[in-house]
Amino acid sequence: MRTLRHLLRLLSNSLRPCLALVCLSSAAFGVVARNDIEVVEVAGGVVQVDDRGLTTLSEAGAKIRRKAKVRVGAEGRLVLALSNGARVLVGPNSQFVVQAFVDSPSKGSLVDLRPEFGRYTIALPRQGPGDVFVVRSSEGDQHLKTRGLYQLNIAQGTSAQQLVCLAGEVLFTPVVPSSGPVRMKTGEQLNVSSSGEVLTTSIEPMNAAGRRAIVEQLAYEREFTVYPLEQNPTATEVSKAAGGGSTAPLSAVLASIEDVVERQTQTNPSPTGG
Repeated sequence: MRTLRHLLRLLSNSLRPCLALVCLSSAAFGVVARNDIEVVEVAGGVVQVDDRGLTTLSEAGAKIRRKAKVRVGAEGRLVLALSNGARVLVGPNSQFVVQAFVDSPSKGSLVDLRPEFGRYTIALPRQGPGDVFVVRSSEGDQHLKTRGLYQLNIAQGTSAQQLVCLAGEVLFTPVVPSSGPVRMKTGEQLNVSSSGEVLTTSIEPMNAAGRRAIVEQLAYEREFTVYPLEQNPTATEVSKAAGGGSTAPLSAVLASIEDVVERQTQTNPSPTGG
């Protein structure tokens, strides 16, 4: 844990050139119009196709349309900001549909994300009583239950997929009736595969190397990591991210991960912190 905390602080310090983006995360991103899914950052070949035809997504500020098929090419990458505060980083060689997105001030928000293949990292803000964020795949539905950081990998052309719960809680309900729901928590990963009508699921704790690799990748993709899990990071989170000093806000995402993993380790002192 001491090594991981040290690594996270080093990664946070590497984000100092992007401090302005941290301030924007609670200011500019807060003006995303209700019910909108806005492109915050895009690179490489990214297109969306629906009954209106094909549209190339080439600049920030573009909108993702519901039920449009979005394809991110081999050299592409996409960062989305939803008006409910969620952020989604879509990696290269990915394809997905936002089947539904409703953001009601009185009833809460509903997100129905349907990835076909690729890599998706989701930073979810604190959830209210009426909020639902579900990721539907061919193998089942993954309900992201709490504020947290999640990563889903689906191999193209196969049924294999992996969901990593870096922080938070997930309820996975498989499409196969004979398989019951599976619940996972911070520090665990779920592997799913199927053969015919037989679906296999396995949950295992994340090892330190695997968790470190994800954090390092997110730090490298700094345009995403500076978006906080909370729109207004707390003073405690800011202090931890800055190494205890009075420096301006760094990455609240990394601070939140460190805080959650440390609390998880205190209650379950396993080598992986799971």
